[in-house]
Amino acid sequence: MNELDLIIFNIAHEPITTLEIHCNLQRRYDKIIPKKTIYTSIYRLEKQGFITKQETGKKILIQQASLPVASYLHNLIVNYPHLIYKEVFKETPLCILLTLLHNKCNIKWISEINNMSIRNTRRHLTKLHKFALITKHNDESVSNAYTWEINKINSELVKFLEAYEEFRAFKILESINKNAGLIWLHGIEFLIKTKKTIKHANFKETAAAALEKYGFKLLPGENFYLYAHRKLNLWDHAFLTVVSRKQDPTQIRYLAYLYKKQKTARSEFVHKGNYYDAQAMQLVLDFFKHKKETPKLKMVDIKDLERLYER
Repeated sequence: MNELDLIIFNIAHEPITTLEIHCNLQRRYDKIIPKKTIYTSIYRLEKQGFITKQETGKKILIQQASLPVASYLHNLIVNYPHLIYKEVFKETPLCILLTLLHNKCNIKWISEINNMSIRNTRRHLTKLHKFALITKHNDESVSNAYTWEINKINSELVKFLEAYEEFRAFKILESINKNAGLIWLHGIEFLIKTKKTIKHANFKETAAAALEKYGFKLLPGENFYLYAHRKLNLWDHAFLTVVSRKQDPTQIRYLAYLYKKQKTARSEFVHKGNYYDAQAMQLVLDFFKHKKETPKLKMVDIKDLERLYER
């Protein structure tokens, strides 16, 4: 959303006509804007789902959508009106904010998730930090580097992002497959389950179907796809298999077997584990480092998989 979109959204807190919006922009904001531009902005807001149009007699009334995400956005810009003019609600800054909603991230991971250059990522982070929307911390694993996260003090921002995260995912699904089930949601990425095959660059086939390509004899009953802008590797698919079937301990056993077999890139295991499922990751680490067995994971389980795949 650009500056005009946000101003019109703000004006439309109560039902209002397009003509009244035009007059309001001139009176309150000293802006003379062509009606065509206003219509375009209204169309864009309606398509995004932030406002609705309703015919009342000969009038068409514009109003903010009666959705939590619209309500939270309204509260945010009422309390921080200067943000309207700072271009922080455009697609790229919003995606970065969503990326930081659940985790502290370093610049490399932020750029990878959003498929951006390090230079461009740094530019956006600097701007968002300047407006106190994010905070930075010293990265304990790398000298002279930082990790970034949402400024949790700004409760209006957090509420909006939490609502927008799900709202955005369902808007994307509307145009791809309305019957798909949303399984896991994390910032700008989300996992879906569907009986249909999806052919779209940003929907990556994953979970059991992807592990089959690594030689595992799994029987996926559904298709799972991760909406993402980046390439996925073995640990992505392994953890997404766990996420796709949270109640099935078999997936944890495959994860542990993979960890034992993969002698390299174990730091990547921890990195992806923290992102997808820190509990499952810790269960596997405790199993091998401290010989800690659980009902979900016993040594006999690993032995069974070794006999199956290492004959």
